[in-house]
Amino acid sequence: MDTTDSSEPTWGEEQSPTRGLSYIGAALTVIVAGNHILSPDHGLFKLFAILSADPGLLVFDPRPAAFVLSGVALLVGLSLSRNAPNIRPYYFAGILLAVTYIVGYFAWHFTGHGGFLPGREPLLHGLSPLENVIAHLTGDVFAALSKITEVALVVILGILYVNSK
Repeated sequence: MDTTDSSEPTWGEEQSPTRGLSYIGAALTVIVAGNHILSPDHGLFKLFAILSADPGLLVFDPRPAAFVLSGVALLVGLSLSRNAPNIRPYYFAGILLAVTYIVGYFAWHFTGHGGFLPGREPLLHGLSPLENVIAHLTGDVFAALSKITEVALVVILGILYVNSK
């Protein structure tokens, strides 16, 4: 006599079609957060160096503070979403942060390294804004991989958002 209940998923089976995507989304969230918190040029160590030297320097380059705070926000959102009764706001917030990273990167390089900030002169390296962005993406593997993971995060969280109720 078979006493197993076939209505319950067994170990290794998906409980829903999006369960696997949620694990991928969580992994991408950790990767994107880690990329920003541990960024060699703009992460936590750079933020500590600026804060110990002169916090006023963040006015001229706010990226270290933005990278660290937004990366921490991603990790906090991920941990809070785990048991949230409504996960949609967390998906939306993750999408919003990842889109902000992507738009911010392009805005920073299109304007010549933050030429829109007070006290900064645009620096385009003698290139057009588009050439400047392409040069930075092709010349910096870390930046290119970061943008790829951010786009993947937007796609996965978007799918999860649409499929969640």
